[in-house]
Amino acid sequence: MNESSGALLRLKCQEVSRLLSDGQDQTLPPADRARLRLHLVMCRACRTVNAQFDFIRRAMRQLDHERPPEGTPL
Repeated sequence: MNESSGALLRLKCQEVSRLLSDGQDQTLPPADRARLRLHLVMCRACRTVNAQFDFIRRAMRQLDHERPPEGTPL
C-alpha cells in the first residue's frame, strides 16, 4: 500500500462522528464501514463517542417501549 492509498483509509475524528451518526439512520457503504472500524480500533475518543451513541439509541428505544398509549392521561 502506498502513502496515497493509506490516506484513503484514514478518517478524521470529525468524519467518524458524521459516519457514526449516519449509521444510526442508514446502512453505510462497505468501504465506509471498513474505514470506520479501522479508525475505532485506533482512536479511544471515537470509541467513547460510539459508545455514547449506542447508549442514547438504547435509551430512546426503551423510552419508546415505555410510552403510554396515545390518548392516555399522564
